[in-house]
This record gives sequence, structure tokens and C-alpha cells, in this order.
Amino acid sequence: MFTIAWNQHELQAASVPDVERILDELHEEFANDEPQLVTVQSEETGDSLAIGIGRDRSVLNYVSGSKDPPYFTSTGELDVDEPIAFRFGGEWSEFPIRSSVPSLVARQAMRHFCITGKLSPDIQWEQD
Repeated sequence: MFTIAWNQHELQAASVPDVERILDELHEEFANDEPQLVTVQSEETGDSLAIGIGRDRSVLNYVSGSKDPPYFTSTGELDVDEPIAFRFGGEWSEFPIRSSVPSLVARQAMRHFCITGKLSPDIQWEQD
């Protein structure tokens, strides 16, 4: 079971396909409006992985169930001096573009997290 949360909204998902369906729907909703950082939390461990939804590029951020460090953020291949922003809790949150990865890659990493409970080895992770 997973809890999917964004901007004071929360949904329950019983399976990985349910998580993927909800993220697909949210991507469509936010693509033409305001991209959001959506958190998917494992009910089993309390671990969560946030994913930027609604852009061609995404940012991933991992927090353990204890809420204690270390925290991890994705690292992509771009290294230019501009930010990428997503709404989180109603406010804009900016990340360096170097933290972004293509949205398809981010979604694959989310699927890996939901299935295994671990961070995807296909992504470079930076400790916050």
C-alpha cells in the first residue's frame, strides 16, 4: 500500500499499477498548469520518494521512514546555471537543473522504488 500526496491532497494506492495510473493522471493534470512535487510513501517502511510531475524533466528526492538523514536527490547529466521548479505544499521549490533527469527515467526509478523499496541504481544520487 502506498500513500500519494501533493499540495494538501492525499490518495491511497493498493499496488504499483495503481501508483503508476495516479501519477499518469497527475502528469496530465499538471502538464498544462503548475508542475508539482508528488510524494509516494511506502506504508510498509514509511520511506518516501518525491517526484516532479508535469514537466519533461523531473527531480527525485528520497527521505527514509525515520525522517532522519541522509536524504538523497537525483543527479542528472545537465550542468547549466538555471533552476527547475515544482510546487510543493503550495509553494514553488527550485532545484538546480543538474538534479533533474528525463521524466521517463524518473518514472522508471519510481517504479523500482515501489517494487523493491530501494533507490534505482540507474540514477546517480547525491546526499543532501
